[in-house]
Amino acid sequence: MTLLASFSHPVADAQRAFRRILKAMSEPGVMVSLPKLPAWGNASCAATAVMMTLVDRETPLWIDDALRDDALLSNLRFHTGAPITDSTDAPFALLHAKSGTSIDRFSPGDNVSPEKSSTLIIDVPALSGGLTLRLRGPGLQERRAIAPQLPESVLSYLRDRSHRFPQGIDLIFTCGENMMALPRSTDVEVC
Repeated sequence: MTLLASFSHPVADAQRAFRRILKAMSEPGVMVSLPKLPAWGNASCAATAVMMTLVDRETPLWIDDALRDDALLSNLRFHTGAPITDSTDAPFALLHAKSGTSIDRFSPGDNVSPEKSSTLIIDVPALSGGLTLRLRGPGLQERRAIAPQLPESVLSYLRDRSHRFPQGIDLIFTCGENMMALPRSTDVEVC
């Protein structure tokens, strides 16, 4: 078991990471950098920082087979205590862009309990250079265009969202030390 360092300044770095994640969620498509942290296993530094900030012993996490390795599991267990689950009803899921895991298998919540939806943390090759996505909705004064390199399963989900707000899945895209988010309230047009 190889344990890696967590945040250098646990309280201050976790607060800074939380504020950056909140900024990304409230301003869809804005790229933010997170506090530097050694990557756990095959996950990016940003995905590691998101997990350090958002999951804990009361927050089950589903992990894609492409990222599930001993380094990630032992560090998650030691630093967060988050239980690893096979249920796709988990509040958080960590995916790798190349895995091809269908987003439709995760929980969108329901009209009575929309908070029971999943938030997906997806490690992507780059946050630019992909198909253009045009965004509009809450947190955006005018349309915004982004182009993260997303897998076909994510693009397919964004084209054919079958759930209307307040149902839906929140997406966090990570690469290196950066992240951007597409909350379920954002209207996305895939160009």
